[in-house]
Amino acid sequence: MVEKGRRSLSRSCPNHNLQKCLGCEPCNIMAGIGGAGLFSDGKLNFIPRLGKTDLTQFMSLGRAQDLIDETEKIFTRFRMDGPVYPTNMGEAKQIRKEAKRYGIDLLLIKQKHLGSDNLPGYIAKMAGYIEKKGLTIKTSETVVDITQADGRVTGVLTDKGSYTASSVILAPGRIGANWVSTLAQRHGLNVSQRGIEVGVRVEVHNDIMEDLCKVIYDPTFFIQTPTYDDQTRTFCTNLGGFISLENYKDFVCVNGHAYSDKKSQNTNFAFLSKVVLTEPVTDNQAYGESIGRLATIIGGGKPILQRFGDLKRGRRSTWNRINKGFIEPTMTNVVCGDIAMALPERILSNLIEGLEALNQVVPGVSNDETLLYAPEIKFFATQIETDKSLETAIQGLFVAGDGPGVAGNIVSAAATGLIPAKRILANKADRD
Repeated sequence: MVEKGRRSLSRSCPNHNLQKCLGCEPCNIMAGIGGAGLFSDGKLNFIPRLGKTDLTQFMSLGRAQDLIDETEKIFTRFRMDGPVYPTNMGEAKQIRKEAKRYGIDLLLIKQKHLGSDNLPGYIAKMAGYIEKKGLTIKTSETVVDITQADGRVTGVLTDKGSYTASSVILAPGRIGANWVSTLAQRHGLNVSQRGIEVGVRVEVHNDIMEDLCKVIYDPTFFIQTPTYDDQTRTFCTNLGGFISLENYKDFVCVNGHAYSDKKSQNTNFAFLSKVVLTEPVTDNQAYGESIGRLATIIGGGKPILQRFGDLKRGRRSTWNRINKGFIEPTMTNVVCGDIAMALPERILSNLIEGLEALNQVVPGVSNDETLLYAPEIKFFATQIETDKSLETAIQGLFVAGDGPGVAGNIVSAAATGLIPAKRILANKADRD
């Protein structure tokens, strides 16, 4: 296994406490054993279709759920386990029923929460186990290309040498999405665009969300907005969590985390509007990046913070206005400003209408004091065309995870790793 970053226990942001990016190359948050998910809040979503993920592209729904169940057993073997949500399915179904009365759909997912602080240790143990089984792991080494002959993969080239192999799995994670797209173009692999999601990170007091999150740890609501009939959704809810910086070199975004042993008085969640460009422009990635760069310009290189009440009134926020409220921001290395200067009108309209609709189900989320951090952008990586075993048009070249666009969370990324692994083993058995 070749990895451009470091081992999981050696990964840390050198300036994390100041919430300021130093531009490390490669980024310790995005690159390394465990991928970008290592510093997520550690939610495990045991569902075959969610957000970027749809395993039913490659198998029946029943087989996809079996694969998710198999992945859960592997995680549990390495102590990646925790309380199961919803804690009360009857109460969760009642919340979903109430939401539907307002035209809002609530997705019920089997979930576990590990905590951002615990993942590095779990992944280190998993890596140690497979090394004892004979796997060689090369860290701080970057794959630059694959090699092929007569339509079959023959190995990979790195910045330190080359390796020969009859089977290769490309799984570079989120940080490798652009690289995979370039690689596909270079080798003539077909791809498809999958859109993006653009929005804000919402922060409210725990009192607003606590009762809901005790039943459904990460409630995922889907709302069709009245003006544009677009889909908005909640994503990655963190009770007692913290807002964090996500750096993309040319621009900055925000994200959210929740730790197992450190809690704030606030709850945060992503609130996103889906964008899928068709014609004449189809480059969703470039569109999202342009929004990120504009927002970063407006924020002077930092994320933008604004009260929801100020956004609705068409005025920028100031620290004086924010300090009048009862919500203490968990991220302060920001610029108080006007998100309307940074996000397109259609997306902004969707976010305002969607948050006010959600307030009917979760009273208080659209209070004037509610804090909004921008931008939060979820890039759906260009998806490489494959067969059901995730094998590309180049024989022996497989893909897995977020980088090639076939998965979008910790569980599904692991599950897509199992698909080609099983095919490679079956091929080997046939040859033997």
